[in-house]
Amino acid sequence: MRHHLYGTRLYVNLSHLEHNIQTINKSLKNCSIIAMVKANAYGHGDIVISRKLEEFGVNYFGVADFEEGVRLRVSGLKSRIMVMNPASYNMATILKNNLEPVIYNDTILLALHSAIKESSCDPSINQPISIHVKINTGMNRWGFDTSEIPKLIARIKNIKNIKVQSIYSHLSSSKNPQDDQFTKRQLQTLIDQKSAFMSAFNYNIDTHIYNSFGMIRFLSHNNIFNYARIGLALYGAINNINLKPIAELKCPIAQIRSVKKGDSIGYDRSYIAQNNMKIGIVPFGYADGLQRRWGNGVLNFFYKKKLIPTVGNISMDSCMVDISDIEGASETDTIIYFGKDRPIWDLAKELNTIPYEIMATLSKRIKRIYH
Repeated sequence: MRHHLYGTRLYVNLSHLEHNIQTINKSLKNCSIIAMVKANAYGHGDIVISRKLEEFGVNYFGVADFEEGVRLRVSGLKSRIMVMNPASYNMATILKNNLEPVIYNDTILLALHSAIKESSCDPSINQPISIHVKINTGMNRWGFDTSEIPKLIARIKNIKNIKVQSIYSHLSSSKNPQDDQFTKRQLQTLIDQKSAFMSAFNYNIDTHIYNSFGMIRFLSHNNIFNYARIGLALYGAINNINLKPIAELKCPIAQIRSVKKGDSIGYDRSYIAQNNMKIGIVPFGYADGLQRRWGNGVLNFFYKKKLIPTVGNISMDSCMVDISDIEGASETDTIIYFGKDRPIWDLAKELNTIPYEIMATLSKRIKRIYH
């Protein structure tokens, strides 16, 4: 459909995505990328982004659940896809679509074993099944504790037709210098566990623990890891001189109205005009990715080189902004949520959140425009 039919738009610069891939590859050297495209590729559109990444040479992808993986398979993605958070009740579907499950507890391992036995005569399922073992090195979220590893290895060796493709863990505080010693212990713990796995199996096993900040801040510490799971850096949502933000979200001012002193604005009359003012109505609300609590000046948009605050509560499909001090404001003008002149990391800091949350919560009804 024609782009001019849409109001709020997310412009995605694919040449910037390619630049970031090239920059990251140069940094990684002997390490390869697992591109994290979960949560609709962090809001950028999983199918288009994944296809482009495949064109740019990426051949490994990470998703959160089975449905995200199946969606990429149906779209034609041929590369390997790791499912980070599989469930026991969708393991058969994961195998049927040649996705690679992460094993993070005994329940999932048992479900995998059952699914393999049930599908043993299905020629469409690749054999052996590649699995990834999640190890808890301090995040205390998903994964096996190190004390559980010896028994886990024994159980895996008793299951036919599976291959441990990788063991991995997750850095919990790699961007915070005050936690660097903790991060280094996490790195060393995974290195130690690789030794245990390599001693138990007669084939090579990959390892990965770096996220975007881990890659930037700790890559020089060792070269034992084969992959890095990169998300935020791919999309240029890190304040780094070598990376380019790939996205910009713009909204039109759909209506301008004058409000008199003493008038209320929006639901619950939460904003009372202290003076005569001019406001703009913007078709962007909490069903699109904003939060209701960001009204009344918590959120500021960028417009004509100025920050303009929200007034009133954020609505489901719209919000209001104060444009009283903007000269020459007119309907159909564009304001910026984040982009070149409004870095997403600055916006996130002002909102007391992180770029991940801003991007991942962008509704699919926002038009993505790729260029």
